[in-house]
Amino acid sequence: MSHDVNKAQTAVVLAEQIGLTPNHIAQFAENRSEDEVHRRLQKLAGWLAEVNSQNHDGVVLTQVIVDHLSQDADFDKLLGHLTHLHDETRNGRFDINNLLQRELEFKRYTSEANRQREWPKDPREQRAAFNRLDMLPPPQDAGEFQLTQEDLIEAKRAAHEAKLLLQFLKECNGRTDRPIVVVGNERYGRQWVVEPLEGHLKGQFEVRYDRIPSHGSMRLTVPHYLERFQRNGFPPEFMVQLSEHMPHVVIVDECSPRRTEHFTKYPRGVRDLVNWFMVFNDIRAEGDGCIYELDSTLPPHHFPELKKWHEFVVVRRRICEWITPGPTYKISHWAPELKERVIMGDMIVPSKPTDFTDGKPQVILANPAIYRTEGEGLPAVLKGTHPYYFNDPEKRVKEEIVPGFGPHGFETRVEGFTTDEYVAAVQKHIRTDLVGMLTS
Repeated sequence: MSHDVNKAQTAVVLAEQIGLTPNHIAQFAENRSEDEVHRRLQKLAGWLAEVNSQNHDGVVLTQVIVDHLSQDADFDKLLGHLTHLHDETRNGRFDINNLLQRELEFKRYTSEANRQREWPKDPREQRAAFNRLDMLPPPQDAGEFQLTQEDLIEAKRAAHEAKLLLQFLKECNGRTDRPIVVVGNERYGRQWVVEPLEGHLKGQFEVRYDRIPSHGSMRLTVPHYLERFQRNGFPPEFMVQLSEHMPHVVIVDECSPRRTEHFTKYPRGVRDLVNWFMVFNDIRAEGDGCIYELDSTLPPHHFPELKKWHEFVVVRRRICEWITPGPTYKISHWAPELKERVIMGDMIVPSKPTDFTDGKPQVILANPAIYRTEGEGLPAVLKGTHPYYFNDPEKRVKEEIVPGFGPHGFETRVEGFTTDEYVAAVQKHIRTDLVGMLTS
């Protein structure tokens, strides 16, 4: 008796593992012995493993598929028919009128629906949307992307700001013997300033693109580079470079025009990097804050709290293996119209203009934006334009992903131009305008 109970329990556990509901289990067990049910479940589990039930291309046991497999017929033949339909689809012979063949594609649809922001996430809504899917037309070329007149005007503004940064970098190169690393922060600093400048920076500056996001950051945030999960901050090889060679580091990014009438503004992500460099400095100074705190541009009261904050402690412990004691970095600011005070995230502090006379290595926070759109001395190319115009380009141009069926079962089509096409088109115009500005 205990043997039969254990077999029944094993069958239930196996059925749950492969995604069968209690009703499905009852349907499988109807008019069958426990041995036969157990045999069928084991074979079904093996088949699901073969078709990769856990990934995008897998199969989920829908009611239609369970009805097919619960028939009073040879189970191997029932599974073989599913395999045949599955193979037919993968070889471009999908039949939308074959309900069973269609159901084998449900897992592929739900996997993609969970990835696409605009698609339904509720299981009932996903089922209803899947049932409405129809055959898609063949893929079509979207043609050549055309920027609007406003895009072209704003591209000239971006080119002018990139030119100002390039002029500043060349001035720095003439005033220091240290190498200079230019970091275009994801995304604005990278897409709209540094990438268009790459051809002009090559051979004179090292260019990097690291991701230090502003969303979700707070006053005490310290970026932490985690290879397995996310890439926020600097990788170990760059930490070693900073420790061994101490190049000047120019961090380039822009931010919204809010509160820029009286302050020069830097994004919260850039402020977070200042916190990271304080961790770097603390390791270099072997914990002696008197060596580096005055060079931070941060408020004095910030340090006692920052150095106890868990992110500071965790990052310090993590990166100390790549950093050795030695000189520290000082922080400075650059902007085309640098004001007396700057906002770094949510901190208002006195600005500290870039100065190479003391020979110290510097981390230069660079925001090349001019936020004025009118007034005396404003270049004509900036008048009537919109600072920070190209932020979040997907809000201006974004492709639509349309689901449906095609010769290979569940398929998708791209309708409209992609955000990447928009970015590439704008960058092309920025580079062209920049060349004209530099040669005029």
